[in-house]
Amino acid sequence: MNCKQHMAMLMSTEVGLKTQYLNWRENLPLLDGIDPVWITVDWWNENGSIENLPGIPNGVKARLRAHWELSKGFKKGPFDALLLASSVTLPGGNRFLKKQPFFVMLDITPKQMADLGEIYDKPERKIPFLHYLKLKIWRWRFLNAIALFPWSQWAADSMITDYGADPQKIHVVPPGINLVKWNFVDRTQRNGDVRILFVGGGFKRKGGDLLLEWAQKTKMTGWVLDMVTRDCVTPPNEQVRIHNGLDQDNPKLRELYEQADIFVLPTLGDCYSLASLEAMATGLPVIVSAVGGIPDIIREGETGFLITIGDEEALANRLEYMITQPKERLRMGCNARKDVEEKWDAKKNIEYIITEINRLLHTLI
Repeated sequence: MNCKQHMAMLMSTEVGLKTQYLNWRENLPLLDGIDPVWITVDWWNENGSIENLPGIPNGVKARLRAHWELSKGFKKGPFDALLLASSVTLPGGNRFLKKQPFFVMLDITPKQMADLGEIYDKPERKIPFLHYLKLKIWRWRFLNAIALFPWSQWAADSMITDYGADPQKIHVVPPGINLVKWNFVDRTQRNGDVRILFVGGGFKRKGGDLLLEWAQKTKMTGWVLDMVTRDCVTPPNEQVRIHNGLDQDNPKLRELYEQADIFVLPTLGDCYSLASLEAMATGLPVIVSAVGGIPDIIREGETGFLITIGDEEALANRLEYMITQPKERLRMGCNARKDVEEKWDAKKNIEYIITEINRLLHTLI
């Protein structure tokens, strides 16, 4: 007799959410109680028929692609339950969610995304009716979900304050990373220049300009800065090296993490920072902006430093301190690895969510 829950897993695969999706695909089959049906929102298919339609803006094509993927996925139902791990607008609004118990897992609420919209080049449309409709749709979701799994306390607070969610339904569970892929590196015998690492696909939003400015102005020597980005950037001097075309599975990217001594991300806007967690997993201290859910990640002075958004002076002070303090780098890096093992192991966190979902579904029978 098959007692597994036939459960739809609705997930996006863009940027950091792709890491979450891949971790779930890898770990969920190892757990009991769930028969998963994967419904992915890919947003773009380079060779797809939708993407080749003439005279239609790319943003509209992306939404059409998302709706097409969702419509295909919904035909695989009916489902015993659904995990909504994407903020995509569903065809038909909330009608599909009413057909089965559902759970919500998000890194950011729509209200928070609207607040960060300019940074993400997604300014909110100033149409009162659409704003009201979106608020109503998501308020219903947060109120009617069996449980809510925000990545951070920041997102949880928005669910409660902006949408009236029941705090008793909320379980803050960070996404985690694959600790098998991100190994701790012993740096006790390191010599030579201090290696600084920046990883940010969107160079300007991730604060790459601020870091370049520091690299141009500082009088400090004995360092090298590796900057991984998808954007075209001209290095100001020989100490700065730009790396393009390195995706998450590229061995060269892992090598840069392993060779680094400090990870720096002065981001101007983020929901969370999986790159910081990957750095911490390899034993790196992290200097990162206190934005979105990122303050949940860093223990100030123990695993790294939080800086105010756009604070060039704080960035320079913290960075130059870390360059000159090898023992502190090692201490913080070891602490960082321990924290990741304890709180950000993707396998453990996924297992917790599934255990909680199974428990709650059985209370509905």
